[in-house]
Amino acid sequence: MHNSENIFSTILASTVHDMKNSLGMMLEALDSLLDKLEDSKTDPKYGIVQYESMRVNNSLMQLLALYKIENNQLPFNPSYHNVYDFIEEQILIHEPLLKAKGFNYTIDVDEDIEAVFDESLISMVVSNIIGNAIRYAHSEIRVSAEIDERLSIIINDDGPGYPAQMIELVGDYMLGINQSTGSTGLGLFFAQKVAELHSHGEKSGSIELANGGKLGGGAFLINIP
Repeated sequence: MHNSENIFSTILASTVHDMKNSLGMMLEALDSLLDKLEDSKTDPKYGIVQYESMRVNNSLMQLLALYKIENNQLPFNPSYHNVYDFIEEQILIHEPLLKAKGFNYTIDVDEDIEAVFDESLISMVVSNIIGNAIRYAHSEIRVSAEIDERLSIIINDDGPGYPAQMIELVGDYMLGINQSTGSTGLGLFFAQKVAELHSHGEKSGSIELANGGKLGGGAFLINIP
């Protein structure tokens, strides 16, 4: 039985990897075609197409990373990074969608803050949460960071906030699957696993969900010791 499960997991991981590569090639081809069409990238629909494509790609990358975590195959490369530059880069990735929806955004981070984290993994987490914040916000998102004994990256939006049930799950985010809202629980489950990979001594990373915050909507925090 265990051998069959291992074979299935390997096939699934291989299929996800192949799908991710195919999607990447499609996105490159689409960008190349749009470059030849005047004003195509200023059309609001471009931002939406880019976001939805990136959302699928992020989900595939998260599934593949979770497989590697489960099998102790995931490279983990923490190093020093400027936090402002890192967050600005994540916002720029989503700029076409922000413009398409006419949203405002704020980056509230000290430009001198540096912290140690795996840029690739934290990027997948933060990019996914920013995308979700834009999806549910009314007109504004805010990304901030604080550092004391740990680095906390906070993403706020002015939307309706997280469902109470999701906040109460506290760690059992895969139980938050809700087909009516489109929530798979994958993003939060992945974020939790990535946070836990970041540890310092006896301290381990964590994520938090809350409502209210600076913009009155949902607030997501990832804490890195």
